[in-house]
Amino acid sequence: MVSVNREAFKLVKKLIVNQNELKINVDYLNNGTTVIDLGQNVEGSWEAGRLLTKILLGGLGNVSFETFPRPIFNSYFPAVNVRVDHPLLSLAGCQISGWELSPGNFAPILAGPGRTLGRKENDWLSPYIDYQDNYDKAILTVESPDPITLEQSEELANACNIDPDMLYILIAPPASLATYIQVSGRILEQTLHRLKEEEFNLECIKQAQGFCVIPPLIDDDLISMGRMNDALIYGGHAQFTVKTENKQIEDVIEQIMAVNSKVYGRPFKEIFKEADLDFYNVPKELFSPASVSIVNEKSGKIFKAGKLNIEILEQSFSDTVKK
Repeated sequence: MVSVNREAFKLVKKLIVNQNELKINVDYLNNGTTVIDLGQNVEGSWEAGRLLTKILLGGLGNVSFETFPRPIFNSYFPAVNVRVDHPLLSLAGCQISGWELSPGNFAPILAGPGRTLGRKENDWLSPYIDYQDNYDKAILTVESPDPITLEQSEELANACNIDPDMLYILIAPPASLATYIQVSGRILEQTLHRLKEEEFNLECIKQAQGFCVIPPLIDDDLISMGRMNDALIYGGHAQFTVKTENKQIEDVIEQIMAVNSKVYGRPFKEIFKEADLDFYNVPKELFSPASVSIVNEKSGKIFKAGKLNIEILEQSFSDTVKK
């Protein structure tokens, strides 16, 4: 069985060796934990963001850049393209956030292949594959404007069942290029999440690919949070290849679209503020893709639902800091 932490560590070594070229910084805590800053106190870079996104897929996916196919403000923006051949392991095992470090203690902005070293009972993967990595190093990513403390690194190492000096943490704040790229790169994970909630059989998924617009940067965490979520909700398309009965797809494809949410059609920042800046207060149906197609390998039929919403993207991308 492939080791997702081993594959991800190959990419981490590229970050460390090329830190100056990639405009990032590598530091070490007193307990030996390696912390790689991709945007807190450094500018970061496109390639660092691409590698971060691939690391979040357990080093198994393919991540590239393209041009978003629809103009916004009569201008063309970049997009990230993600392809995976191990969808459950890459998306549900590594990329998904919301890891329960200890009973009742959830870390919603924590992700990465390191979580496969500390599998929790009834976690995302449990119903589908019996996978637990046994590599001697753990790779985790954290989205935060705050530095990693020694206490946090100890907790994370303990959750991964490794020594702190074998832990590698990649960190970037919301308002950074690396975070913008990796969040747009979650278009497949967001779709998989909704498929699971609608009780679709995830084991029939063979492969997936998708793209999502990368918003324009702004040095403001709240507006950045809004733009990144708007990109997924209104500017992302996912395509899954499955092998199942047509009815299984027909029963869910319309249900997993963002347009079904009662708060759909407004910039995410407005919705987030009304939810007291708490993701758990936002209707979960909103965290869905804008557009989806599902190819049934068994029948050859293609199912499609949803559409890109350029109007809301234009509203979101025009939001600026009020001076």
